[in-house]
Amino acid sequence: MLIWLAGSTREESITWPIVPAVPWTVQAISPSGPLAAAGRKRTMSNTFLKGIDVSHFQGTIDWAKVAQQEVVFAYAKASEGNSVSDPFFSANYAAMRAAGIARGAYHFLHADADGTAQARHFLSLLGTPQAGDLPPMLDVEKACGMQATAIDRCALAWLTQVRESLSCTPLIYSSRGFWNSNLAGCAALAAYPLWIAEYTSAAAPVLPQGVTGYAIWQHSQTGKLDGIAGAVDLDLFNGDAQALAQLARPAS
Repeated sequence: MLIWLAGSTREESITWPIVPAVPWTVQAISPSGPLAAAGRKRTMSNTFLKGIDVSHFQGTIDWAKVAQQEVVFAYAKASEGNSVSDPFFSANYAAMRAAGIARGAYHFLHADADGTAQARHFLSLLGTPQAGDLPPMLDVEKACGMQATAIDRCALAWLTQVRESLSCTPLIYSSRGFWNSNLAGCAALAAYPLWIAEYTSAAAPVLPQGVTGYAIWQHSQTGKLDGIAGAVDLDLFNGDAQALAQLARPAS
């Protein structure tokens, strides 16, 4: 998976609050909902929140150290295709929560495999969501030799299954280039909150065709943080702590 601005000097002195676990009800993509509100913002908010996304590529992570560096939220890769499991997911997911970081999980889509089966595989690894967990994300960045219409159907099948199973609205991750080439023709995908991958020193990403806003911006794939060996993807939530907190799953 592909995005702190690489080579950027934008290191404002801002205190990032740890997001508390508060009620989350995302039954539909409402134009007045917190994700939609974040998505409508076309420029970087003055109150954007720092996050990261990780997978087995980062190896063992010291999440206590990560939490000390103003990282408010993080996503860990859980699965890929309909059979691959990330060997570090369970450890990462538990350690994020223990460190006080708002956590989420993501799946890397194989467009040449059944989308519903992939969703079930992801859900089997995710287990029972806990209070404070963030909505899942679907990583769509490889065509796997499939045409755009097949990719769209596969992605929608995954998103629909996860949405119905968890009663929440997942995010969809992609780059502008991949979206324009493969996803732009499917209006249903544009209804899901976008996590855009774009590496630029600009104040905001250029949005894909048919998309009017974004929820999260992955702006570097070469980030450096204490507690993580090597590079890590760096992300910005396009909203404040309250907006992010409203996405957290409620206590049962």
